[in-house]
Amino acid sequence: MQNLILNRYRPLEEAGAGGFATVLAAWDTRIQRRVAIKCLRLDGYASPADARSPREIPGLDEARTAAMLSDSHIVGVYDFDASGAQAYLIMEYMDGITLTELMREEGALSLDVATCVFEAVAGALETAHENQVLHLDIKPDNVLINRQGQVKVADFGLSQLSHAAGYGRAAGGTIGYMPLEQMRLEACDARTDEWALAALTYEMLVGENPFRAPGLDAAERAIEQAEVFVPSMVRGDLNEEVDEALFGALAIDRDDRFDSVELFADAMLPHMGDARRGARELAVLVGEACDDGADCDEERGAASAFLPGLGGSHAGLSMVDRIAPRTKALVARLWAAVVCGFAAFEAAANIPACMTIAGRMEPAFWGVVGVAVAAALAWPGAGAAFAVGALVVALALSGSPFLALALALAGVAWLALGGARHHACANVGTTAVLAGAFGFAPVVPLLAGYFLNVKHAFAATAFAVVSAFCLACAGSLDLTGWNMFAFGAMPGASAMEDAALSLVASPNVWAMAVSWLVAAVVGSLLCARGNRGLAACGMLAATTILVLGVIAATHLGGADFPDVAQLAPALVAGIAMTCATAAGVPQRPARIE
Repeated sequence: MQNLILNRYRPLEEAGAGGFATVLAAWDTRIQRRVAIKCLRLDGYASPADARSPREIPGLDEARTAAMLSDSHIVGVYDFDASGAQAYLIMEYMDGITLTELMREEGALSLDVATCVFEAVAGALETAHENQVLHLDIKPDNVLINRQGQVKVADFGLSQLSHAAGYGRAAGGTIGYMPLEQMRLEACDARTDEWALAALTYEMLVGENPFRAPGLDAAERAIEQAEVFVPSMVRGDLNEEVDEALFGALAIDRDDRFDSVELFADAMLPHMGDARRGARELAVLVGEACDDGADCDEERGAASAFLPGLGGSHAGLSMVDRIAPRTKALVARLWAAVVCGFAAFEAAANIPACMTIAGRMEPAFWGVVGVAVAAALAWPGAGAAFAVGALVVALALSGSPFLALALALAGVAWLALGGARHHACANVGTTAVLAGAFGFAPVVPLLAGYFLNVKHAFAATAFAVVSAFCLACAGSLDLTGWNMFAFGAMPGASAMEDAALSLVASPNVWAMAVSWLVAAVVGSLLCARGNRGLAACGMLAATTILVLGVIAATHLGGADFPDVAQLAPALVAGIAMTCATAAGVPQRPARIE
C-alpha cells in the first residue's frame, strides 16, 4: 500500500512544482475528499522539523495568513504540519485549470470571461486588504478556475501581515506583474496588488503582457518605456472608460493609482461585461480543457462532491460566445470596410470631381472609396465618419444644403453617442446605406436591437432614419429603400427639395420612423441579458412593431392594407434576425452610463 503523507493523505499525482515547493493532488482518507498539498523542503535546516520552533518552519506564516482569509474567491487552507524534512500545507483542491492555461488556449478572453475573473480576483484582494494582508504575487498561475466556472486566488506565499510600522518589503514576486516599488524592494501597500491586477486584466483583454522581461533591469525599462496598446483600439467591445481605469491602476507612481482595489473595481466593472455569463462560459471552457487533458479527470466524481458548487451539467457555449475576441474585431472591421466603402461609392458617384460627363470614374473616385475602406479597416468609427462626410458633400453639391445639414447633424450625434468609439454602433449605422440600396433598410433597427445597448441602438437607428430619408429624396420616396439601380444618381436641387417637403408632410413617413426607433429599443431591452430565448422574443417583438409600422403607414397613406411587397422587407429581416438568436447574442459594447 502506498505510504500516506502525515498518515492521512494518499498522493495521487504531482500538480505543479517550483523552486521551493511541490504541489501534489492527494486523497484525504479520513474525510474522503481530494486536497492539494504544498510540500516545502526543510533539508536546508540543521534541526529536524519535530525539534524546531514553529516560527522556523517555512510556510507556517503562509498557512496562518491564508487561514484567516475567508472568501469564496480565495483557495481555502485546511491545515499545516511538518514531518522529517518536509512541511505540508493542506489546501482546497480545485478541479480545473489555471488562468495561464486558459489564456494559452484562448488568447485574449471574451469580455464576459475577463469580467468574471477580474471581479473574483478584485474581491479576493479586497478581503485580504481588509485583513491587512497583501498577496504580492498576483499572476495567471495563481488564479485557478474550476469546472463550475468559479475563480479563486491561490498562493499567499509572498503575502505579509501588516505591523505597526506598516507593510514590509516584498520578498519576491513575478516579473511582468510587479510594479517598480516591489522590484526595488520598497515598502509595498494595497496599490502594489492593484498594479498586478491591472497588468493581469490588461493581458486578459489584449492577449499579451507588455511588462514581461528577462530580468529586473529590463523589467524596469519595460514599465517605464513600454509601448502599450490602448485596449479599446484592439477590440471593439470596450470603451474609453476601461482604458482610463486600467492605465490609472498601471501608473508608475503609486500615488497616481487608485487608493484601493475597491475603487479600481468600481471604475472598471460598470463598463465591462456580465460576470455571471462569464462564469457559465468559463465552466464550458474549463470542462473542455480538462476533458482534452489527462490531468483533470482522475477521481473527478469523488472530488466533485466536496468542491464548492461543483457538479451538474453545463449549458454549451453559444456560437457567438465561441468566437475569439480578435476574430470578432477582425470581422467587424471587414464589415466596416464593406459598408463604408459602399457609402463612399454612392457619394463619389454624385461628386462631379470624381466623375466625367460620360460617367467614367476618375482617380479621385477610387481615392474616396479607398480612403473610406482604409479608414474603416483601421477604425470603423473613422471609416463611418469619412463615408458620412462624403455623403454630406455629395448632397451639398447636388444642390440640397438642407438635406446635407440634416445628415451632418444626425451623423455627428450618432458618432458622438457611440458610433465613433464602438465598432458595432458604427457598423449598424452605416449598414443603413447598403441595406437601403436593396430595399431592406428595416433590418437596421433589428441589427441595432441585437448588437447594441439601448442608447447606442437608438442613436444608430435615428441616424439610419435620417440617412434613409435623405437618400429616399433622390426618387424612391420610401424609407424602406432608396433603390440604387433606379435612383443612384441624385437629381437636381429642386427635385430633391420637393421630395423632401413631400416626405416631411407625409404622416406615413413619421409612422415608419417611429416604428423603427421603438423596434430598436424593444429589441435591445430584450436582448440585453444575453439569453437566447429572450433575444428571440425581442426580435419577434421588434419585427411585429415594424410590421405594425408598415400597416399604419399604409393606412395613413390612404390604402386599406399593405401588399406583400411592402411587408416583405420587415418580415424577411425579422425572420433572419430571430434565427440569428439561435447562435447567441453578442456582448453589448458597454453598459449604459
